[in-house]
Amino acid sequence: MHGGRRMTSCGLFLNCGMQLGGSHAEVFDLVLEEARLAEWLGYHDVWVTEHHFIPFGVNPSALTLAAFLLGRTERLRVGTAVTLAPLYHPLQLAEQAALLDQCSGGRLDFGIGRGGYLAEFEAFGIDTARWSDEVEITATVLLDAWRQQKVSAHRRWATFPSVSVNPRPRTTPHPPLFMGSTTPETVAFAAAHGLPLLHYWGTPLEARLKVGRLYAEKAGATVEHVHALVAVVADDETATRAALTEKLKQSLRDGDWPHVPQAANRHVGPDGRPLAREHLAEFVAQQALVGPPDRIYQGLQDIRARLGAERFVLYMEAIGDRRQILVSIERFAREVMPRFASR
Repeated sequence: MHGGRRMTSCGLFLNCGMQLGGSHAEVFDLVLEEARLAEWLGYHDVWVTEHHFIPFGVNPSALTLAAFLLGRTERLRVGTAVTLAPLYHPLQLAEQAALLDQCSGGRLDFGIGRGGYLAEFEAFGIDTARWSDEVEITATVLLDAWRQQKVSAHRRWATFPSVSVNPRPRTTPHPPLFMGSTTPETVAFAAAHGLPLLHYWGTPLEARLKVGRLYAEKAGATVEHVHALVAVVADDETATRAALTEKLKQSLRDGDWPHVPQAANRHVGPDGRPLAREHLAEFVAQQALVGPPDRIYQGLQDIRARLGAERFVLYMEAIGDRRQILVSIERFAREVMPRFASR
């Protein structure tokens, strides 16, 4: 807030997919370059994803990559979108997030979610039943561990004796915790505890509005949810949108693996019905912010007004071309962001 007025903040969504380079080295070299450029240009934050065993995303630890980027930057906030809670013991996550909160001076934004790829559960020996209520259980342990000197739990998936989690977080009352899930149960839990949501870049605006209304009904306070959006700053809108459509189709094919039974039909269109991946790619590309700076600014203004939102992270990597990504990052910072600051 500034002078009683909400301020728009913009960051970058870094998915670390193999479409970014011909090797893993090229992918992670670009990710570091994006983060350092984001800090230099004045972006508020970057968010990193976590995937296992698929080319859709080759970063297997959101917290590890977040730690690296926090260590290579000085002012930039770094978030996890998301750490896959079912794959970890919640005490491990409480310790690791508190450590990064300490060492970064409070610059970690910790997002947790379920994921849902069956291969992850099978390879790590995780019961797929854990998918259903894992996020709320982990979040409860995290909040208790950070707020209390001693914490214990006797719940499904989390049973342990009284222990003290060290180090204590630097941020009080706890590091920022975000929930990357929109199930009614998780939304109600997040609202009851004042935890903001992370909205996936493929989610239609209609679905975000529905979730936002549910959250507001259950919430005791207003929070700033984070909205990921696909965006590319480019003068040739038609050609860029066509290229984006093809890149999104390939990216989603790279992520077309079986899900746990409870995570079926996760991708839906504006009518709430499941969308095939090819159609999802076409829908997302058509809804994406693509074009010259004026069009990007107006499109983001329209989304701001419709959602009542002020915190956005832009998935510019979706275009898949290193040069276009870096140019888009720079042009957005120089030709779009200043307009929000001067409103």
